This record gives sequence, C-alpha cells and structure tokens, in this order.
Amino acid sequence: MPRPSSRLARWFAGLALAMALLLGALPAARAQDVRYFPETGHTLRGAFRAFWEGNGAIYTFGFPITEEFGGPGGRTVQWFERARFELTPGGVELGMLGVEFTEGRIFPKVPPVENTADRRYFPETQHIIKYGFKEIWETRGQLRIFGYPISEEIQEILEDGQWHTVQYFERARFEYWPDRAPGDRVLISLLGRRMAPADRTAPVPPPGQAPAPGQPQPVPTAPPAPLPASVNARVSPDSGPRGTSFVFDAFGFEPGENVGVWLTAPDQSTFGAGFQAVADAQGSIGYQRIGIQTDANYPLGVWSFVGQGVRSGRQAVGYFRITAAPAPPAAPAGDPARLVQIVHDQLPRQGNAFILPVAGPPGTPFVLTGRGYRPGEGISAWVTGPDGRSTPIDAGQVQLDASGNVQVSVATAGLAEGVYTAVAVGRDSNTTNAAAFKLTRDFVAGPGTPRPANANGEASPQEGPAGTRFNLQGHGLAPNEPAEVWITEPGGVYLLYPERVTADAAGRLGANPPLFLQPSSNAAPGVYGVHFRGVNTRVRVDIYMTVTGSARATPDPAALLRALELGR
Repeated sequence: MPRPSSRLARWFAGLALAMALLLGALPAARAQDVRYFPETGHTLRGAFRAFWEGNGAIYTFGFPITEEFGGPGGRTVQWFERARFELTPGGVELGMLGVEFTEGRIFPKVPPVENTADRRYFPETQHIIKYGFKEIWETRGQLRIFGYPISEEIQEILEDGQWHTVQYFERARFEYWPDRAPGDRVLISLLGRRMAPADRTAPVPPPGQAPAPGQPQPVPTAPPAPLPASVNARVSPDSGPRGTSFVFDAFGFEPGENVGVWLTAPDQSTFGAGFQAVADAQGSIGYQRIGIQTDANYPLGVWSFVGQGVRSGRQAVGYFRITAAPAPPAAPAGDPARLVQIVHDQLPRQGNAFILPVAGPPGTPFVLTGRGYRPGEGISAWVTGPDGRSTPIDAGQVQLDASGNVQVSVATAGLAEGVYTAVAVGRDSNTTNAAAFKLTRDFVAGPGTPRPANANGEASPQEGPAGTRFNLQGHGLAPNEPAEVWITEPGGVYLLYPERVTADAAGRLGANPPLFLQPSSNAAPGVYGVHFRGVNTRVRVDIYMTVTGSARATPDPAALLRALELGR
C-alpha cells in the first residue's frame, strides 16, 4: 500500500476522532461474526448487525424476528420487533413502518408554533413533537431513525385495552404509558411484530446446529447490490474487508484549482479531509494519493469519496464497499506446559515506554506508547528484528498528541517468530522510548487445551460461555503487597497490564473487594490465564479458566483490554 502523505495522516487523525464520536464504544471487530438471539431464534450479521449495535440495539429496534431475505427492488431486508432494515447502495436504511401502518388515514396538519425547549414544529410535515416524545426523538436518532412526525399526539387503544397517547412518525410510533417508571414511560411501538410477514418469522437453529426435522431452513442472504457507478473518479480497490487501504483518484477539475475532499459513510455521515487538494495540469488529484486506512471501527457498507472543485463546482464521486471478513478459525489446542511461562521479564523497555501486548503469534498488532516528546515534533519510528535489521514504521501509524504522548501501531503480519524492538525517537527533543516484544505461538490455547494447575488461587466457575463472569481469588502474598498482572488468551496474546493490584491485609486477592474476569460476547473460546506476582515477595498466583463456544475474531490489543474486563 502507498504511504500516506502528511496531509493524509492529519486526515486519518481527524477521521479517527470523528468515527469515535460516531460509533461510541463500538468494540473492535464486533460486527464481523454472526450473533444468534435465542429470545427469538434469529441471527444478525454484517451491515445490519453493525447498524443495530451502533444505534440503540434492543432498546430502539427490539430483537430480530426474521432472517435476512431478498425484498422488493432487490434490497436485502430484515425485520425487527420495532423496525425493518433495508440494505441499499448507500448503506442501511429503515423501512417507513409508520407510513405503511397508517396507510389511508388522514392526520390534520397544524399551523406553525414557536419552537421552545418543550416543543418543535416541522414545516416539512406540518406537525409538532413535544415533551417526552420530543426528548426520545432528539436523543435516540432523530430523522435517521424515526423520520418526520406524520401526526399530532392522538389517543388510541393499545394492547392492554386502555387508551394511550401515541404519535406516528415516518418510521415508528411512540406510545405513552403513564403507569410505568418515570424514565420508562415513552415506548417505541412493536410495529415490526404486527407487520412482518408471518412466513419469515419461524425460528432458525443457532449457527452450526442442524435444524430439527420439519424446521425451516434459514433463508440465504441475498448478495449485496452492485456499487453505484463512480463519477469522474475511481477508488482502488473498490471493495475489501476492514483493514483495507482505499485510495481515491478524481479528475475533470480545472487545472490548478483547489478541490475540497470529504468522505461519506454508509449512514450518510460526512467527514471532511481538513485540507484542499490542488488539481494538476490535467485536472486530476490522483497524484496526491488521497486515501484512508480502515480498521475495525469502520461500519460495513457502501462508502464514497467526494471531491468538488472550489472554482468550477465540478464534483467527482468514487464509491467503495467495506465488507465483513470471514470469521477466523478457532485457535488450535495449545501446550499447557507453555502457558505458565513468564515472558515480560526478558523483554526490556527504555524510557517511558509500554507495549501492548508483550507477546503474541505473528500477525498480532502491537501498540507502543511513550511520553516526554515535544508537541508537534516529528517522530521517527522503526522495528528492529531478531537479526538486528531495522524497518521504518510508516508515519501514518504514529500519533503524537498535544501532551507529548506518542502511540505507534506495529504490524507483524509475515514476520518470523522471535524478539523484536519497537522504537520511537523525537527528532527535536531526541526523546527515545523503546520496548521489546516477542512473536511466539507458545501461549496459543484454543478449544481442547487442558487447563494447567492453578497456583495459590482459583476461578469460580472454572468454565463457561463468553460473557461469563469468572470470580477470581488468590492468596499467599504479603499483606497489602502490590502485584503485577498479566493475562493470556486463547489466540496466544500475552497482555501485561499497565496497572497493578494490591493484596488485602491478609495477603489475599479478590476477597474484599471482589476481583473478576469477564470476557465479552466476542471473546475467543479456549483457556484464559490470569496471573499475579508480588512485587516484593515474587510469589505467583496463577488462575486458569475455559471459555466455551465457537470461534470468534481475536481483537486488537486495545480492544482486548476492554473485552477482558478485569474488575474490582
């Protein structure tokens, strides 16, 4: 892939921030695998899963009540208790359930009123929303999720046989239930339950489980719609999974004119590049190699680059699709004798450096952090291999914040096993931070790996599915002794935590307050190890547990720290 320019690097930083604001705490790679809902017997995957999880999930849409299937116009659709998702070339859209449910009804329009904190007038449909309905509409997605109001507040008899205040929107109906708790009185109607085709709602078996005799087979997902035709532009490649670099070439502008550039996401959110390109003598901006490096936080679906000439007004649009990568196979069974090893003692650090993780199989992403740089200075970063050769790290993988803290992303795909060192040096301050890490498969512990014997501690329960809360208890440390913590996970990643924990007055861990490990719903199955070592006594506490289930994607280091929630 081409190296991004310094301008592009600035765009990366701005885009990453914008995406963080857009997606909140969306866990890395969480939408890459199928999620099964035993509550309704249906699955959720791909672009629909990303949209569902990123926009309110059960609270806004309810559970899925059908599988994906081909709908009118060739669109892939899926019904939920409160909504219908439709996959379009521009991304996921919501069906107009409110309009369809009220077809044939006439709702009187109202004259304009002054907007206040409690009410809002919509000239587009000549209706008002107010009070609790206004709060839900404005805080839970607005037009994109609910559409415009198409009625005033009216009285209808609902499922409990009582009169309720309701209001219809293009894509939903709001209901007011005065007898519920104060924060839970406004509900979004289950219109999907009332409107979904009955022949599509039969439950399907969990992925990988054969259907019972007579049970309907899941309906195959329709292939994605073709990309819209690009206009005076091309994107290379035009499709790829998260992690792909996409490069934008646009032409047809006036020679020498400035060209504004922005990016449009599947939900039609836009992200400005923060700079203007300059067309060359042929009216092209392709020579600037404008592009993005996607990661696990980018929603699946159809994206577009847009360029517009400042002087000519000419516009170029290039479309591309971010696809779901196939779920990786489960980590193979490992050698329990290797899981008890300590690696980080043999991996030195220099300066104020820390690296996450400290060990993992080739292909594991590593992140070097360091402090003490001058804000705005250039950073040179490289990796030195076991043979002593150094390889520069692309500037686009180096982020320096306003406080002088650096973060360097280190890719290891294709590297041999062995000890490597990541280095970051300030070009003005000469501040150096370096940390060694090890590429090894020693800590792989997929399904079938026997649990090693615990030492000075135990987990309760000893095994369970992803999402299980494993309560940890250890003993044998000195009273009030601090202890370092590291975790190994089935994919072979070895994470040393930056923080330490402290034993109680009896030298125990997890007694008061409790200590637990809770792998997220995306956690890989296999053996997990939680390890403590007293800073003074060097006494070890080793606790092992098994997560059962099917293969999951292995998250990146930052996501793993979130997925393996070590709590007190």
